[in-house]
Formats: sequence, C-alpha cells, structure tokens
Amino acid sequence: MENQNHVISALNDLLKVNNDRVQGYQKAIELTNDNELKKLFQKLALDSSKNINELSDHIFQINGHPAESTSVGGKFYRAWMDIKSLFTGGSRHQILSDCEHGEDMALDAYRKAEADKDILWDNATLNVLNMQKQRVIEGHNTIKQLRDQAA
Repeated sequence: MENQNHVISALNDLLKVNNDRVQGYQKAIELTNDNELKKLFQKLALDSSKNINELSDHIFQINGHPAESTSVGGKFYRAWMDIKSLFTGGSRHQILSDCEHGEDMALDAYRKAEADKDILWDNATLNVLNMQKQRVIEGHNTIKQLRDQAA
C-alpha cells in the first residue's frame, strides 16, 4: 500500500509537470508571431496532453485520483515569461530559451521519478514513463537546436 501511495504521488507530480508544459506552450504561442514556432509548440502541448491521458489512466488503474492542477513553480515560471517578454519583445531566441528551461524542468522530473528509491515501478508503468521521457528529450533537443540557430 505504501508503494502504491508513492507511485500515485510520483505519477501526479509528472501529471502536474505535463499540465505545466501544456500551459507553458500555450503561453509561448501567445508570445510569438512565428508560425513555425506556433506549430512546434502546438505539437509539444499535444504530446503533453497525451502524457497526461496516459498518466491519468495509470493513476486510475491503481485506484488513485489524478491531479488536475499545475505546480506552483510552473505558475511562477509562466508569470516570469510574461514579464520577461515585455522587456525582451518576445524574440525567437528568448522564447526558445524559456521553453528549453521548461523542458529541462520536465526532464528532471522524469529522472527524479525514475531514481526514487521508495518506488518499485512495475514494467508497464516504467515503459510508459520511458516513452514519455523520450518525447520530452526529443522536444528538448528540437527546441535547443532552434534556439542555437536563432542566436
């Protein structure tokens, strides 16, 4: 039972991170006029929505209740993006840098969940987490490449 509570808590933390990603990319879409970036941000938000659905399914399967909120850190970060865009004009490089920072935070959350010694992950859940982490890595790499090109 204790492991189940740890699993539910860790999955809910990842769910909140993905909620943060969706809202962060929606904010980034608002801050840019660049259609290429808008398409990318829509795709990444969609990836996170898929992650949210998968995580929610796993939480329900083990009799948990999926979190519906975002993290406190995510809320502050989106507010900071708003303020910073006022001063930087929302340049392509700056928006991509902000998004890369968000991807770093998401990747750290997945690594932290994997490394948690209090959790005995079942293979099915671990496979889902690995696929989701891979999607985050791919998004991070794309954003980093575009950011470097914009410098």
